[in-house]
Amino acid sequence: MGKDSVVNMFVNREEYLEQLKTLVNIESGSYNAAGINRVADQLEAWYRDLGWHIQRHHLDDRTGDLLEISNRPADHYDVMFVGHMDTVFPDGTVAQRPFSMDEVNAYGPGVGDMKNGDVAMYQVATHLSPEALEKLNICMAYNPDEEIGSIYSKEKLDEIGRKSDYVYVMESASGNGGRHCFARKGMMRYVIRFHGQAAHAGFMFERENASAVLEMGHYIVKLMGLASREEDTTVNVGVAKGGTATNVVADSAEIWVEMRFKKESERERLTKEIDQLLNGEPFVPGVRVEVASHTSMTAWTKTPEALAHIAHMEEIAKKLGLEFEQKDRGGLSDANHLSTTGAICSDGMGPHGALDHSEKEYSIIDTIQPCVQLLCAVLEDLSQSK
Repeated sequence: MGKDSVVNMFVNREEYLEQLKTLVNIESGSYNAAGINRVADQLEAWYRDLGWHIQRHHLDDRTGDLLEISNRPADHYDVMFVGHMDTVFPDGTVAQRPFSMDEVNAYGPGVGDMKNGDVAMYQVATHLSPEALEKLNICMAYNPDEEIGSIYSKEKLDEIGRKSDYVYVMESASGNGGRHCFARKGMMRYVIRFHGQAAHAGFMFERENASAVLEMGHYIVKLMGLASREEDTTVNVGVAKGGTATNVVADSAEIWVEMRFKKESERERLTKEIDQLLNGEPFVPGVRVEVASHTSMTAWTKTPEALAHIAHMEEIAKKLGLEFEQKDRGGLSDANHLSTTGAICSDGMGPHGALDHSEKEYSIIDTIQPCVQLLCAVLEDLSQSK
């Protein structure tokens, strides 16, 4: 497919919408392994019709399979596309509000996050020229558990990423402007528990006691104060709970805190502050503090190689008359960890959508054509350098 063929490329709107409807109407919340595998079954069937090579990786009984689909068996991929099959919605959501559409948008659970991107990946596979498919090794990876942090799939995805040159994460381009994403904040999450000494609240000046809730309150104030508007570093204590009754000094409490940051220096600052807090004397004598869990995700920043690739994609889009905007995001995706594998990563490369994780979630129908057209043009261009 030469330049003129890319310009004249046409995505069958009815086929795309029927495929999107099929996937959206499969219940596939992150904890519904059977539903996720039904999505995987459908995707596998479509790609088998194209003659692509299918590998299904069983990760854990608590989630569905990871799909590694390629145009041929290969030890190295020129390009890796990434989609995810799970949604944030509980079982029963599809029955309440199945796939629907109007003249502009498609609606339904997971339509924009990110079953529109899942279908777009398949459409890219169908529209690439035989010449590009001959020259490039291409992987279409479908993740079963991205919405819960890729806790089962991360290791396998990174394994595939380490043997890939370019990674395109097919999350929706954001909003009506369709901005692509090339940097995301990093994240640290803590669950912190407080163990105190219970007593009757009416005799708290007379009897031994240590309020876990009071200690928790000091921690909330201290942790929230670590945020930095200048550095766009956010800290949120999203869950706080403790105690048993108003007349009992609380002997236990718990908080869940999340921090988001752009810079490694901010991650280091936050880590140092939290370590000092945890290893110092308690605010309330007699309270013991423990970290029940701690998870983190590295920030994804633009490398010089990534900046050059972004500029090249923008140039290709301009030649095709397509809009190409970008915006860094605070939310996480598989690009955060895949960016550490050495591959050049791009995100928000799917059709445009917005209001994810809500009943108003939507995907803009007319954006599938430019989405697939741009990606095919980028791959066609890459194939010509082979």
